[in-house]
Amino acid sequence: MPFLSVIMPAYRAETTIERAMRSTLRAMPRDSELVVSVDGPDAETERAARRVTDARVVVRSNPENVGTVACMRRALESTDSEFVAKMDADDLCMPWRFRVEMAAMRRADIVCGSGIRFGGGAVPRPSYPGSLTSQEVGLLLPFTNPLFHPSLLARRQTLLDANAYATASSAEDYVLWCDALLNGARVVKAAAPVIGYRLSPDQISGAPGYAQRVMTDPEVVRAYTAWAHASGRPWLVENGGAPFYPVATRSQLDATVAGMRPRNRAYARRQVMMNATVVESVPC
Repeated sequence: MPFLSVIMPAYRAETTIERAMRSTLRAMPRDSELVVSVDGPDAETERAARRVTDARVVVRSNPENVGTVACMRRALESTDSEFVAKMDADDLCMPWRFRVEMAAMRRADIVCGSGIRFGGGAVPRPSYPGSLTSQEVGLLLPFTNPLFHPSLLARRQTLLDANAYATASSAEDYVLWCDALLNGARVVKAAAPVIGYRLSPDQISGAPGYAQRVMTDPEVVRAYTAWAHASGRPWLVENGGAPFYPVATRSQLDATVAGMRPRNRAYARRQVMMNATVVESVPC
């Protein structure tokens, strides 16, 4: 049983997967495995993945296309390590990633890091370079997703307890964060950039209608509603808002920002005000 399994779902990634794999292998500890799950049929991606010859690499190919979420679940169930990480087949892994995240794991159950966005003709730019506690992640989740899913490192049991990737969703990472928090898991963000996050015109999150699909996704709505009540903010539902687009009074938003550490309040206010609809009052 390896100490760490890094799961890399892949589909139509023949031009990027080798660099993604090699950068990940450079960062991985010796007692680990890189499990590439090719969502087939995709012979080109599988051939590219098998060109990376390292004893820690396991390449599996699904005979049919099952989608990223099911691909992740199959890969998770095929491994037995204590820790599980995710890596995308078109991103780059920083050499220090697992050292940074393992250090943060001493006080957490799920750790994500910051990222540097690149590609798509844009100038590379870092994401928010601050750390977030589990409380701060929970405060922000109704308004935004503050975590890079490809940077995930988690305790296996935490993923299993949250039934991670068991149900298809337009935002499986958001559902995972909420369900893990509902179970009492500690979900944090490290300040250090640990991945290069590639921007491309083919990204699902940039597709027309994606925001609407997420807002109405049954799993997202379920997780959002449950977390709203569990975090003591039933107004997130009662005010008539939706996941990522709450309706709130100024005092309700101020209370959210006040729960953040002073160093993160300016960032939190930007995220909250960018996505919330502010109303003078709400119906009783």
